[in-house]
Amino acid sequence: MIILGLDPGLATTGFGVIRVDKKTPSLLKCGTIRTLPGTHPASRLFQIYTDLLQLIRTTEPDMIAIEKAFSMARYPKAGIILGGVLGIIYLAVFQNGISMSEISPREIKNSLAGYGGADKNQVRSAVKSLLKTSEIRSFHSADALAVALAAYYRRRPGTGR
Repeated sequence: MIILGLDPGLATTGFGVIRVDKKTPSLLKCGTIRTLPGTHPASRLFQIYTDLLQLIRTTEPDMIAIEKAFSMARYPKAGIILGGVLGIIYLAVFQNGISMSEISPREIKNSLAGYGGADKNQVRSAVKSLLKTSEIRSFHSADALAVALAAYYRRRPGTGR
């Protein structure tokens, strides 16, 4: 099974692709989709969409897992922008007939670090340890890989960390 994890954002969308053979997940690919600040939001969303379609074509995931979005009341514009990014992701996922899972940040942290309040460094360390790699440099790609791993553990009851 191949799982593509996504950490959505307008400036930077992290992605992480894992393969699960038997019981061991392994890293296939990770990175970020970056858009240019100052560019019209429609252009930025279109870039995320086209880059995501290319990623789907090259990795052929069986499932796409997304970090469930939340918005804070004091930052309504950020929530609206994130909603646009999610709309683009949903469109790409459903156009390609791929199953999708949305996972809350607390569940992701709990399943990987054993604590729902884990910080970004703890999550990245857990991801590196579980995938036995040091290749992960970006917090966005580490978060996306964490989403993919949490989706895998969610599908296998009793395997949470």
